[in-house]
Amino acid sequence: MGFLSTILGIFGFGLGFAIGLTIGYFLFIYFQPTDVKDPEIRPLVEKDAKSLEKLLPEIPLWIKNPDYDRIDWLNKFIEYMWPYLDKAICKMTKKIAEPIVAEQIPKYKIDSVDFEALTLGCLPPTFEGF
Repeated sequence: MGFLSTILGIFGFGLGFAIGLTIGYFLFIYFQPTDVKDPEIRPLVEKDAKSLEKLLPEIPLWIKNPDYDRIDWLNKFIEYMWPYLDKAICKMTKKIAEPIVAEQIPKYKIDSVDFEALTLGCLPPTFEGF
């Protein structure tokens, strides 16, 4: 009796689980929630400036403000010049920082501080406009 009830329990669980998943699937697919409302659809022209900014917060300033000037030419120039600018900026930073650090070394009882390598990365900064 124990073996037979075990076999029937396993099959009953498997069959009940499969039927339960099937019924749950169809209930999920065919019954829509009643508390969901249709969105209010209006042309963007009818909305005021504040509500437009809430809808589209990440619009570039050159679209929002007609007096704002795009500076793609500057981004292109910086992109071409970035390897040279990176080296020049890092060299100037080292020259400025080394005396300041050397001045602070005795104060904190540090043996020495050296810059092995300094870089600003391979991606240049990007300007959106001004």
